[in-house]
Amino acid sequence: MPVNRALELMNLPEDIVLKIEANGNKDLSGVIVQMKVKAGRKNTYFICFPKTDPDGLARLSKRDFVGQFKDHWEMGLMDYNGTPEDADPEVEVSLFDPSWLIENKKLALAWPLLEHEKQRWASREQQYNYMVNNKNNHYSCDTISVNLEKIQKIVLRVNEL
Repeated sequence: MPVNRALELMNLPEDIVLKIEANGNKDLSGVIVQMKVKAGRKNTYFICFPKTDPDGLARLSKRDFVGQFKDHWEMGLMDYNGTPEDADPEVEVSLFDPSWLIENKKLALAWPLLEHEKQRWASREQQYNYMVNNKNNHYSCDTISVNLEKIQKIVLRVNEL
């Protein structure tokens, strides 16, 4: 009997755990990491973790993973055709780059909040400020590939700039 992937949702844990590591005992709070997820034959999905805590830890719930996925559809229905259920568990992990948001503030603020975003943010401006006010410009790192079905924790090594 075939397995119903729709019920498994890539075998994701309830929380995807991320750990940022850097040399020294630094405060690693305020870093935003993204995952590039392939699903379907159209555009890839970019799923962001919340900002890291002082120890460099962040947790992304399965609910938030799916919610961000669905927000991509709402944002550009014709640009996406994959689902969380058929997404490739092999993802690319890197630092979020806020430069487009910073350079295109008017455009970024023109969008209404999407369905999942409404559960987290009171306004587009609040969401915008959260995304652009991070410590990502203090670090660099190589993009890594991980299989979400085979890992307990994503570890991303960063270098201080």
